[in-house]
Amino acid sequence: MISSKGAQRQTELLDAAERVLTARGNANAALRDFAAEAGVRIGHLQHYFPTRADLIRAVLDRAMARSLARLAEATGLDADDGAEPAVTREDTQRMLEVLLAEHDDVGFVRLYREIWAIAGGDEPTAAVVRAFYRKYVDFVADLIACARTSVSEEQRNALAEIVVSLLEGSSVVRSDIGVLRTAEGDRELVRTAVMLIHGDGVSPD
Repeated sequence: MISSKGAQRQTELLDAAERVLTARGNANAALRDFAAEAGVRIGHLQHYFPTRADLIRAVLDRAMARSLARLAEATGLDADDGAEPAVTREDTQRMLEVLLAEHDDVGFVRLYREIWAIAGGDEPTAAVVRAFYRKYVDFVADLIACARTSVSEEQRNALAEIVVSLLEGSSVVRSDIGVLRTAEGDRELVRTAVMLIHGDGVSPD
């Protein structure tokens, strides 16, 4: 059980890690860089996060928790309440719009971009990123299960992978370093994802 002081210290360390990762050119950041930003010794940082991969896992888990909280606030659907509510097209559209709105935050997009860059040369971090996206895909697959009860688990997972790819690809290609992002592009992306999730024009067979 982590004490309130320990939890606060973890929060401060994660805040420092995010600052390092959202500054340009920090894809090669090491534990010493995160410790320096937090103003602590490496040994203190490793007490909470023994490896860089452990630290990045915690950063990603916190980012996902924030996204899920925003989704719950926007739709009234709580992913952690254990229930399986009926998900309407309007619910799905609001969820997608919330996720796309996150792409307006340059720091948020840069955080993921830098983590991907680290993962490209570090297998422990790559394993953390894969596990993160597995959770993301599973969340979307559960959403599809609520929207389309007749679709097999295999197809739900395949459709979920496509939806996540659309959103994640958008965050990179249509970011501050990619092509111009437009309102019409957002509408078409949401329309396409809603179609995939709810099955409009898509055979469940």
